[in-house]
Amino acid sequence: MAYKERMHPRVSKAEIEVFKSLSALNLTGGMVTQQPIILKSTIPDFCWMEKRKIVYLDGNPVHKKDKQLERDEEIDDLLTKQGWDVLRIPYDPPLTEKGLTKILAQIKQFLNVVEESTE
Repeated sequence: MAYKERMHPRVSKAEIEVFKSLSALNLTGGMVTQQPIILKSTIPDFCWMEKRKIVYLDGNPVHKKDKQLERDEEIDDLLTKQGWDVLRIPYDPPLTEKGLTKILAQIKQFLNVVEESTE
């Protein structure tokens, strides 16, 4: 079962009956139903709190695995739902000067950094 399916579970007949009984006993005050609780954590490589932007550098040997790709997608989805913009930059280690230049250009674009003219 994919995580998206688990995010909005169906309400069973048993849950409805229990809810009715709790309600009859006045035990539903302050209670919510089907409230997602986030159980995952993540540590971004770079994070701009005020801009709500996060960047991950994903080295290809680690991030080519299906489980890791699925986890990354889930983390990105959860962050997006919390108002974050997420950029994942895949690269092949070791990082070269050309690779660094390309990564910096992607981050500048992501952060909406405008280059000043040197004329």
